[in-house]
Amino acid sequence: MPIEPGQEVIFVVPIRKIKKRVPRWKRAPRAAKFVREWIARHAKAEEVKLEPAVNEKLWERGAEKPPNKLRVKVVVEVVDGKRVAKVSLA
Repeated sequence: MPIEPGQEVIFVVPIRKIKKRVPRWKRAPRAAKFVREWIARHAKAEEVKLEPAVNEKLWERGAEKPPNKLRVKVVVEVVDGKRVAKVSLA
């Protein structure tokens, strides 16, 4: 079941899945992309907007050591007929 517009859901994104598949120096940028893809898939959203705090959390320990998991709060809204997921730290 997709998330209803206006509903808040907390997800734990398993970033560890991609950590060994990319070079060390690309881990944080790839983690940000993975979070977007993962949220889009699970929230059935066409567009995903990350708050700056989420990005800062991913980059907190540098490009080579993003966190293994990220707990986020997702709110889905409908804007111009598209489902937009807004992601913030939980």
